[in-house]
Amino acid sequence: MLYVNETKQNLLYLGTTILFLLVDLGQFFFIGISIIPLLLCLYCFLITHNPRYSLLAILAFLLGLESFCFYNSLALACTVLVPLSILGIFFRKNLYPSSVHLIVLSLMGIMIQIYAVEGYFLHIWPTDHYTIMRISGTLLITTCFSLTINIWGMQDNRA
Repeated sequence: MLYVNETKQNLLYLGTTILFLLVDLGQFFFIGISIIPLLLCLYCFLITHNPRYSLLAILAFLLGLESFCFYNSLALACTVLVPLSILGIFFRKNLYPSSVHLIVLSLMGIMIQIYAVEGYFLHIWPTDHYTIMRISGTLLITTCFSLTINIWGMQDNRA
């Protein structure tokens, strides 16, 4: 997880976040669509595993900037982030920790973004291929995040 007093972990988090932002923006500007939302998956991961709200606030701000680049509106990011934050905090505080929560939260986020933001607010109804690519990419990245964190949290059998 992310450590408060260790500079290496904070720099790694900052570098990873900036890299994910650049990849998301690069997908949109080079391909024309964002197939794998890396920042959204990272936000879902952090809301379920890390109780530090300053990191989440930075990530929410970057998601707002990304939304502004994609849709020319900062407020559209709130339509995704508010329900995800409420569900993530509920999962972390009231349910036993599981990687299924991370997958459910990521799927909820991508469904809200595809159908509510792009479909309802912007009237850009996605094709079936686009929806399948986004959901598959989100599941792949979310699974990779959950496997990576399980490896980081492994400890040997010393007491």
